[in-house]
Amino acid sequence: MVKKMKKVLFVCTGNVFRSMSAEYALKKYLKDKKISGWEVNSAGIKAKKEVIDPKTIEVLEELGIKDIKHHQKKLTKNLLKEHDVIIAMAKNHYDFIRSKFNYKNVVLFNELAINKKESVLDIQDEVKDYLNNRKDVEDKIKKTVRYILNKTPDLFKRISERFFLFSDFIEGSKKHRNGFPFMKLYETKNTVTFMSIDIPQKEDGHILIIPKKRYEGLSEIPPLILKELMGSVVKVGTAISNDHTGYNVLINNGVDAGQYIFHSHIHLIPRKEGDGINIEIWKGRKMNSKEFIDLNKKLKKQIYKNKIKT
Repeated sequence: MVKKMKKVLFVCTGNVFRSMSAEYALKKYLKDKKISGWEVNSAGIKAKKEVIDPKTIEVLEELGIKDIKHHQKKLTKNLLKEHDVIIAMAKNHYDFIRSKFNYKNVVLFNELAINKKESVLDIQDEVKDYLNNRKDVEDKIKKTVRYILNKTPDLFKRISERFFLFSDFIEGSKKHRNGFPFMKLYETKNTVTFMSIDIPQKEDGHILIIPKKRYEGLSEIPPLILKELMGSVVKVGTAISNDHTGYNVLINNGVDAGQYIFHSHIHLIPRKEGDGINIEIWKGRKMNSKEFIDLNKKLKKQIYKNKIKT
């Protein structure tokens, strides 16, 4: 069976500085570590024809990146579809991808590299007189390219965890982060059930049920596999109920819902009275009857407008 390539796309504005540097930095890291099975590209949200600053090439070459043959690419919907991991170099690229293409699972470079939602700033953001201040421009280029290269190992580690951890579990190429073995609790043709290492303090399990194939969101999963997933939930939940009085079934679907690993998964959490687990905690919204009815109408319209088959 041929393994599917893991495809990463870096995005900036012109695709001649930040995203390009990130592309070549990750390619170098993969080559140096003899890691195969990955494809790395970059694109720009504008990508107007522009010459790469010679200093950028110079710094990349100083850092061991040779034979740079870069061609600008403009970001398109097809490019997003073709890649598994979309990494925005700055917040404006992140916002553009989410609003223009309705692509919600984009992540920031620094979110992966240093666990902070911060931008890798462009030259103009830091050097206000960039047209007349060549020294500061070159210093900024050098600083940024070196930063990107230095943070690439951490970036790669988090890409592997957040996008491909479950796939690697299934293939047998990776253990849990603390070295514990990956152990299947239950398996069907298209799904696998296993225990997470993040177990509540007063409970004796936290179970994950996943499709074997990687789907980022719930709406991408074919109906047949969804049926298998829910069948596994019922089977495992029934077994848990032998010595528990209940269980929670949770799905964090999308970044804004708290999804950390982009391989859609169902959490099944065994429950007992007094276990200290708090799930449904939010401040209730006050509304009158008209607001309630209007909200229902809005949601109903959205549901029937959606073309996803069930």
